[in-house]
Amino acid sequence: MYTGGDEAVPYEPETLEDRHVCLLHLEYRQMCLSAVKMNSMKTQKQPDPRKRILEVADRFFYAEGVRATGTEKIMSIAEVAKATFYRHFESKDALVLAYLENRDQALWDYLSQPTPPKDLREALTKFEQMASWPEIIGCPFLRIASEFPDTAHPFHRLAIEHQNRIVDYLTDLLEPFAIDKRAAAAAILGVIDGAFSLRMLYGNSKMVPILSPAEAVLKSFQSARAQRRR
Repeated sequence: MYTGGDEAVPYEPETLEDRHVCLLHLEYRQMCLSAVKMNSMKTQKQPDPRKRILEVADRFFYAEGVRATGTEKIMSIAEVAKATFYRHFESKDALVLAYLENRDQALWDYLSQPTPPKDLREALTKFEQMASWPEIIGCPFLRIASEFPDTAHPFHRLAIEHQNRIVDYLTDLLEPFAIDKRAAAAAILGVIDGAFSLRMLYGNSKMVPILSPAEAVLKSFQSARAQRRR
């Protein structure tokens, strides 16, 4: 035992009983450390309730549809109580709107990372790569619009706003081209939407090209302009 002086001397148990006490102390300390580690792991594995609800809702709204997915199912799989659910989302409609907003943001995050595309070709390549992901079964906004066909419905309006933002994005990328940029952007979006619709129809059994047909659309706009100028 350290009793003073300049240098510490490690404690050495003097009797069998002392050794037994030391062992018990070490075992207890290990149990405490293990408990702390396990609690930490549980905390890491369990995201906050709102995030769990959104993750489950995203999976089922996208795969099975909004109308086919009830809140009771979401609560059960997300392991949250009804009171917890309604503390974060006042209604199922509020959850659907949050789901759509997250999907919209996810697209722009994907397009801008690690760096935004420098031209139209790079952007179209990213759309094509996304359409080929095995988990893709269509555009979530086209799917929601088909479930809620009334264009005045809040879900359908969000789908229209999402599509309009993509047209704006493509229009900006078409700046170097001397064509009707807005019309060309809308036509190219039709190619993108068509590819995602094919994925919904055929699953992973068919390739869904975007770049080559979109470039063909662009060339048609360029040719039409050249003919008008003759």
